[in-house]
This record gives sequence, C-alpha cells and structure tokens, in this order.
Amino acid sequence: MFCFFVCLSHASDSLRHGQYLYRNETLVSAGGVFELGFFSSHAAPNGYLGIWFKNDKNQKPVWVANRDSPFMDFPGVPGSSGVFLTIRYDGNMVISDQRNAPFILNYGALASSNNTRATIGDSGNLILMEGEEILWQSFYYPTDTFLPGMKLGLFNMNTEQLRKQFLVSWFSSSVPADGSYALGIDPVNNTQFNVWRSDGAYQQIGLWDGHEFKFFFQSTSDNLNFSFVWNSNEIYLTFNNKNTSMPSWFVLTSNGEINEFRMVGQEIEIVDYSLCDDTMARSSNGCLVAMPSACSGGDNFSNTRGSLPSSMVLSWPIHVDPYDCEILCRNNCSCVAYAYKPLQDEGILCQLYYGNKSDLLKLVGTGNSTVYVRGNASKSDRKLLVVTVMLSSDDNASSPNVIELGTKKDHELPFLSFSFIVTSTNNFSLANKLGQGGFGPVYKTRTLEFKNEVQLISKLQHRNLVKLLGCCIHREEKILIYEYMPNKSLDSFIFDPTKRRLLNWTQRIHIIEGIGQGLLYLHKYSRLRIIHRDLKISNILLDAYMNPKISDFGLARILSGNECRAKTNRIVGTYGYMSPEYVMHGLFSTKSDVFSFGVIVLEIVSGRKNANFHESDHSLNLLGHAWNLWKSGRCLELMDSTLADSSSTDSLALCIQVGLLCVQDCAEERPTMSDVVSMFSNEGATLPTPKQPTYSNLMTE
Repeated sequence: MFCFFVCLSHASDSLRHGQYLYRNETLVSAGGVFELGFFSSHAAPNGYLGIWFKNDKNQKPVWVANRDSPFMDFPGVPGSSGVFLTIRYDGNMVISDQRNAPFILNYGALASSNNTRATIGDSGNLILMEGEEILWQSFYYPTDTFLPGMKLGLFNMNTEQLRKQFLVSWFSSSVPADGSYALGIDPVNNTQFNVWRSDGAYQQIGLWDGHEFKFFFQSTSDNLNFSFVWNSNEIYLTFNNKNTSMPSWFVLTSNGEINEFRMVGQEIEIVDYSLCDDTMARSSNGCLVAMPSACSGGDNFSNTRGSLPSSMVLSWPIHVDPYDCEILCRNNCSCVAYAYKPLQDEGILCQLYYGNKSDLLKLVGTGNSTVYVRGNASKSDRKLLVVTVMLSSDDNASSPNVIELGTKKDHELPFLSFSFIVTSTNNFSLANKLGQGGFGPVYKTRTLEFKNEVQLISKLQHRNLVKLLGCCIHREEKILIYEYMPNKSLDSFIFDPTKRRLLNWTQRIHIIEGIGQGLLYLHKYSRLRIIHRDLKISNILLDAYMNPKISDFGLARILSGNECRAKTNRIVGTYGYMSPEYVMHGLFSTKSDVFSFGVIVLEIVSGRKNANFHESDHSLNLLGHAWNLWKSGRCLELMDSTLADSSSTDSLALCIQVGLLCVQDCAEERPTMSDVVSMFSNEGATLPTPKQPTYSNLMTE
C-alpha cells in the first residue's frame, strides 16, 4: 500500500518555467487518464516522483523519476523544508528537497534556453518541450511498466550515442529501486526478447521469425497489436490497444514475473495466460510468460517415450553430467519433468518442464526420446509449461573423484558432480562470489561422516533457515550448495549508508523476530538440537520479500541427548558476536547463540557495528553504549538516524532491553530463545533488569 502526499490536484497538465509542483499537488493529463505527483511507501518512506493511473485506487506508479535517488524530504523528518518539482531558471526540470543537490530529470538532454514546459499526456508519457521540439520524455526511461506506445529496444545504433530501453523490476513490491530482473531486446541476438536475472541467467520469451513477432505464451486478451521495427538505426518492440477505452499494459514484477493488466471501468484486473505453440502464437495477440507455479509429486521420476516441441529457451552454459539434469529438476518443486539428449558439439540438451502436469503424454508427441516425469507419468492430466536449458557435457564428469550415490533411495539430498559446480561458478570466479563464510580451513574427515552430517542438516526445514539444496565431495573438497537469496545478507543493508534507508522500523522488527524464530527452531523444535556458533548479521540472508534466513552452518554443532553444553579447544567464530564463556573457556551452549542474537538486535536497532564501535567519551563498544543509554532513559539516541520517527518508542525500548538481556556476561542470566520470542510477543510483560555488560571491551578486540 502506498502512502501518497497528494491532497489536491494541480489544475493543469503542464509545468512551465518558474512554476512549482509541491508534494501535495499533482499534474493530471488532459483526458484525466494519468496523474503525476510525489509518493512514498511504508516499506520505503523516502520520497519519489511518479506517474500513476488517475482512477487507480491503489495508485501504483507506472513510472518513477528518481527510483535510485529518493529525496529525503517526507513528513516527520526534522529539518525538512518541502520538496518540489520545477522548471528551473535554465529550463531544466529538477526535483529539489532544499537539502541535497537538485535532481535533474532531463540530465543528458539539457535545455539550451528557459523556453521549456513539461506536460503529462494521456499516454502516460511525461514530455519536456523546448519550443516546439521534444527535448526529453519519460518513455525513453521506462521503469517496470510497459505502456501502450512505449518502445523497448535499441536506438541510435549507427551513432556513438546508443540508447537502450529496457524494463527493470522494482527492488520489492513496495520499493521502486532497481530490482533483479530486466526485460527487453537481446543486444547480441536482436531477434530475441528476453528476461534477464541479475546473476546472468536469462529466459527467451519471444522472437522475430522474419515475418512476425511471436511470444511463447498467449494472453486471453484480444486487445493488443504488437509491432516489431528493425532497421539500421533502431530495433524495438511496441504495442497499442485496439480498444482504447479498456487499456492493457504489462508489469515486470520484483520476482521476475510478467503480468498483464487491463482497466475495466474503474477497476484494474490481471489477465490470465495460456500456453502458445507454433499454431497459436500470432503477433496480433499478446503472449506472455506465465511463471512456474509450485507443484508436488515427490522426488521420484518415472519415464515415458516421446519428444517435445520446441519452446522457451533458458541459456545456461554449464558443463554437466546427464544426472545433473535430474538434480536441477529435483531441486525445484516447480519442475515436473525433464529430458536430455546429446548435441553435435559434444554437449547435451537439458530440458526442464515447469508448471502443473497436464496432458503430458499428448504433449511429448511420438518421438523416441526419454522424458522423465515427477511422480507417475500415466496420471498427467494437465498441460506443462516448458523451459529448455542448454548445457554442455564434461569429459571429466565421470571421474572417480566424484561421488556416485546410486539409487535415489540412498539419499534425500542431491550430490552434484564437481565439474558442474566448477563451471557453474566459472571456476569459482571472484565475480560470482557473494560473500565470505565462516568455515575456515577444510579438515580431513571420513566421507561417510560428512554425508551423514549433511543429510541431518538437510532435514532442517524452517522458513527462517536457508535451505540446503545439494553438496559435492571431490577429493578433499567438500562443497555445500544453498538456495540463492536475491537480497544477499542483512549487513549489506544495515551498514550501508544508502540501502539502510530501505529498512524501516516495521521491517527491522520483522527481521529480528524472524531470526528469533529460526534460532528457536534450531534450539528446541528441530529433530536435532543445533548450536550455530557463528550467528552474525552477515550470516542473515534476505529473500525477495525481505524475510530473514539464518545461513552458514559451517561451525554448527549438534548436541546429543540431554547434553546442554559442550567444550572445545579450538575457538572459532567472529569477535564481537562471541560470548565471554566461549572466548575464555571454549564453552558453548544455546546461550552462546542467544548472546550473538542480542548483539544482532542492537546492531539492527542502531545501524552500527559492535566490532568497530567506540563511543566518543568512553572506551565502550556498542553493548556498553546501549546499556548506558538504556539506564539513563535515552533509548532514542541509540536509534538509527535514518529511521526518523517511523519507530515506536515502546517497541524500540523493548528491543534494546531484550538485546541487553541477551548479552549478559553470565550465560545463566541470559534468557532462552523461547523466553526471547515470548518477550517480543507480550510487549506489556515486565522484563528483568539487565546488568551492565562488563565484558564488552574484550569481545571486540
């Protein structure tokens, strides 16, 4: 839900030199179709200038001017003095909050005079005119929405000023910053229309066959006319609506889906899709990708004979064994079938089929290939969506150094070939490195013991734990493969001066509570009692919806039976998060994780690191500083300054008090994770009074 600054409408559709549009005003197109104004959201309280449908009750922006440069002026921020859009003295269109440097919308196409005006049209295009010439227009810089008349493609190709127009998804459903997906014409193969993901994987969703542009999925709407233009200077795809009174448009969502919407009266509805094949795909109809839906059917595959029609292509240049095709499918419950066959270039063609099983036997045709179907192939009764993955084989894939596990009953967790992992990471290239784990040196262990331990960890299932997808044993190397988290680690937000603004107080509380739930599961509710031993803010990963997931179990220990604590002579972990009894005596228990959790809570609240924090007047780390502020009733001074007043004073004080209770010097005085979760869910309860953490200096050396 978006919280807009709009209180009244500016009577005009245009802004001229010397005029101002303030945050409580809007420009409305001449026909009343689109509206331009300022907005914010609960998830991202920073401000933006955007365009939305005038009669959209949710006012979801279809274009954002400053998606990666939000202004810092919004209600409730001390020192703010008003944000506005204006045509400046030099004719350029700028946003200013009177604190930062003005944001020039038409940067790169600057005006040469002040004879300019900006107009919002009924197409949704914001145009800056200089005299009678178009100087700049918002359609040149689309965000996540493909509107009728907009062009996606490559322009000025025969000049040195090549312009690329792509859709780029939002960071999340409520944060307009650049996200993980892009949509547009392939710059290399200009006949293809692709969706890219930030990790380099891409999906072909349409192509130009020399006569018409075809998509692989067909919309039920018959209101679209697509046009594909290809000449020496420009290549682009555009469309218009046959019925302009019922407009349709497309949105690339933050999780990579492509949704078609249409306006019916005063309501916006989403359009359903069906599978396109060679007989259905016509440029006169809109064909969209329907993203795979979750499926069930177990991990067993049955086979049937047949062949599959050509379909979507997902290019994935990875050296694999045929067995790895099965692993790719098994690891994603949305994959319901797979097949593979050799290619002339000594590679293999691996095909993964996503969606619900339907009429599979009819779909595979009468070929002589083998198709492997999740569950019982004879029970398929619904159509499949098809994704083809191009993979090439590796001569070393059958090396004796790669563990072969035999039948599927021998294991639940897939073991991948080492060659698969080497080439999928580009030989462990730094460009593919997401972060540094806490595993430390690799010590020799018996393979059977390693496999047993991995199988135990793989059985842990909780929404706040990162899922283990597979592993590999190659000579002395032992590799774990976890699910990919698009928003990476929490420290990339909390300790980043720009991205920390994207986490408001509600989200931070959600993250704190999620970490607590994950830790409680490890300590109490999983089939094993597990002590993480390296819980820190960089080991908290965030999924596409900013849900926290505990990761990096390289130092984790399993307690058996009624064992409540253990001892080690090898102190490993991260200073600043390690409990006193562990640092001094090598003793660890669930209370060691509680200590680490308390440090994380205080770091999330303050936006500052414990390990390198020093209060200006005393030799204290973050823990001691937090205790001093809490004791003197000055909790607000610990709050991250970017939170403004989006936080509740009571919930802030509660978080600080719980955090301080968790970092008590004596393990027995710390609460259990059950106690911690209860404290957060019963805000009115009376809590113990924390003691001063006297051991704070040693822990950050």
